[in-house]
Amino acid sequence: TDLAALVGLGTHTPQVLVESVQRGGSFSSVVLSEGQVRDARSLLAVRVNGAVLSLDHGYPARVIVPGAPGVHNTKWVTRLTFGEPS
Repeated sequence: TDLAALVGLGTHTPQVLVESVQRGGSFSSVVLSEGQVRDARSLLAVRVNGAVLSLDHGYPARVIVPGAPGVHNTKWVTRLTFGEPS
């Protein structure tokens, strides 16, 4: 929600396409629903316990979404695209 506000989307938080540096495979991207994006527990994590994420844990950034299986918490995030799918 905070990132949506930073890009000027105000109270409307559309779906977000999260893309990884990983090319191919079923976990290289994920579309987060508006509800997932608006959940205050959803994170774009760049640190864990105060330390920068390790490569194994998804450096430079990883999505953490409550209720989503770990494999759906995309690692190595390179791009977030806000908007409704076309």
